[in-house]
Amino acid sequence: MQHKTVAYYVGVDADDASILACAETACNHNIHLNCVLIADLPNLPYLKYGSNRFVEAGLPSNWLDVLNGKNAALKSRATEVEALLVGQGVSANVIAFMGSGAELKHLVAGQANRSDIAFLDAELRKDPDLFHKIAYGVLFHSPVGLMINGDPFAQRDCIFLAWNDSLPASRVAHLALPILLAANEVVIGCFDLPSPDDVEGQAPGTDLAGWLSHHGCTVTVSQFRCGGNSIEHCIQERARELGADLVVMGAYGHSHLRQSVFGGTTQAMLEQTRLPVLFGH
Repeated sequence: MQHKTVAYYVGVDADDASILACAETACNHNIHLNCVLIADLPNLPYLKYGSNRFVEAGLPSNWLDVLNGKNAALKSRATEVEALLVGQGVSANVIAFMGSGAELKHLVAGQANRSDIAFLDAELRKDPDLFHKIAYGVLFHSPVGLMINGDPFAQRDCIFLAWNDSLPASRVAHLALPILLAANEVVIGCFDLPSPDDVEGQAPGTDLAGWLSHHGCTVTVSQFRCGGNSIEHCIQERARELGADLVVMGAYGHSHLRQSVFGGTTQAMLEQTRLPVLFGH
């Protein structure tokens, strides 16, 4: 992770201690922080039908006041965060913006595009909707991986790589390669896949293990049965049993009623807070 740029997404209400902790570890690892301070736009004006049946705009009486207040708070907090980072001596820049919906996701992605990896501050979980919009923007509109929970710069002893032969899983393996190389052990976990006796060729995960081994990783391939449990439950249980300090997995999404949403396993792994996870799509 030397000389890397990390897109660090922070909410307006994030406390100083969290920001300073991230800044300190970034400084120790010679990492540049692209600190992205984000606020969700207040609910936009709506359309309504009047008594004359014509459509007219419905603007809450205090909407502009709320917008101006949030914008002022965002700018003020950005100035405070910039001072914190300067005082810490870390290489960093601070950008602040407000948005909603698709616009917000693309603004988020634009910052990730200029970074090597993205990390979400834990305080963003206080606003689940904003948290998921940022995560979706990074994962589905940018080429970088997304890290949640724990220290994004920590040395990993054992990494659990959830594998299912999909394109997202393959992509995250490539995105995570520098982190995998630095770990002492990588366990490739496959769930409810056909028995090697039922398929032609090598067992699932074997080709990936060979590729990682050629790079110098110490790799083990394990196959697990879910036994009726969800994939996300099995990933967390197996990772904890193995003592893994990071889970690496592909992220999946789908469109529902024209809204971008995560698939069930991705959603559940985003919501859990016990295990650090690196997602890629």
